[in-house]
Amino acid sequence: MINQNILHLFLGEWSGTGRGEFPTIEPFEYLETLRFTADHRPFVHYEQKTQRPNSTQSDYIPSHWESGFIRLLPDGQVELINTQGSGRLERLIGSLEQTEKRLILQLGSATFMNDPRMLETKRTFILDGNTLHYTQDMGTTAVSEISHHVEATLKRVV
Repeated sequence: MINQNILHLFLGEWSGTGRGEFPTIEPFEYLETLRFTADHRPFVHYEQKTQRPNSTQSDYIPSHWESGFIRLLPDGQVELINTQGSGRLERLIGSLEQTEKRLILQLGSATFMNDPRMLETKRTFILDGNTLHYTQDMGTTAVSEISHHVEATLKRVV
């Protein structure tokens, strides 16, 4: 059984760049800040904010926002519940694996609310020292086969 405190390895602020794509949109790049915080309760809070270049490419404007909680369930699975700036609510369930050098969190969608277009999502977070890499794939009513959507590499902000 994985110890609840293992989630604390994610704590802190992470910042970096990412790239997104999906069959229905043009590829894009973005900046991201991801914060994980915790107190005495048995979960980790996270907040993710992304910015994309504005039309002149001279600065960045807000693009995506989400906030939620990650916790270990009694059966050893991991649960992520979040709300997104678009109004979507999402619950994902998955696993947490600790290797000699990495912590790998893999999650798959269990429930969506407020967005009938969503069929499935998968997220993978790989923590390797002071680098956090993640990917997200999704399937929608427009593209039902699960397809790559975003990928980012973030560094721990000291």
